Amino acid sequence: MSEHLPPSQPNPEAVNSYGTDDPEKQAEIETARTAAAEERRVNREKLERYVSYGLNEEDAQGLIEHEQMLQDRRDALLAGDPEQNEADRRIRPRIYVRSLVDYNEGHDIGDWIDASQDLEEIQADIRKILTRSLHAHWTGEAAEEWAIHDQDGFGQITLSEYESLDVVCALGKGITEHGLAFSAWAEISDTRDIFTLERFETAYFGDYENREAYAQHIVDELNGEDELEKLPDWLRDVVRIDLEHMVHEMETSGEVRFADHPGGVWVFNGRV
Repeated sequence: MSEHLPPSQPNPEAVNSYGTDDPEKQAEIETARTAAAEERRVNREKLERYVSYGLNEEDAQGLIEHEQMLQDRRDALLAGDPEQNEADRRIRPRIYVRSLVDYNEGHDIGDWIDASQDLEEIQADIRKILTRSLHAHWTGEAAEEWAIHDQDGFGQITLSEYESLDVVCALGKGITEHGLAFSAWAEISDTRDIFTLERFETAYFGDYENREAYAQHIVDELNGEDELEKLPDWLRDVVRIDLEHMVHEMETSGEVRFADHPGGVWVFNGRV
């Protein structure tokens, strides 16, 4: 009589560790595992480096956690509150300032600073960041150099690492007070300095649906339609107000500057 082997049972050890047979989900899980392994490797290297600087292991671990907390806070600020609309977020310009000597040694000693404060307050916040310098703590040498390594709420303007704090302050205050039209004025201006920025209120003509809407506003201001009505019938039939041509002439002559935005266009005096 032939022997019958019992049906084979699945080997628990052979079951994949992803918990799913979906190749796409497996790939996502593998990517997350790789990222987590890389983060552990980087943190181990940091821990060893901090211990070599003279910190005990517990303090070194605390420093790593503090740096991660700062990174998480920075990411959260950049992402913004999903329940808060963009118009509300963008009127709070801020800069992320780092201690350069620490940054060059691999440490994130920095913080977000409200750019709409007075200049003296911004400078005081930067000094507070520099007092937290690990390099200064370990060497006794004061940390003096800093740089702007991130920004938020400045519209299309890109600040340089060493942007003048006078300009940063003027931009922060102006955007907070006037919205991103102020940022647009700074962007289209030939020079970006506090004297140019101070001319915003003189230069700003308003926010319009499009360029032709501004041209129509000019026609209305000059009672253009009423003037056309005064023409003889035979002439009124052939005379038309060409808004597109008006816009072209205003732009090419330099009388007016336009700055587009998602809801329309900001209009500025081109001669200011």
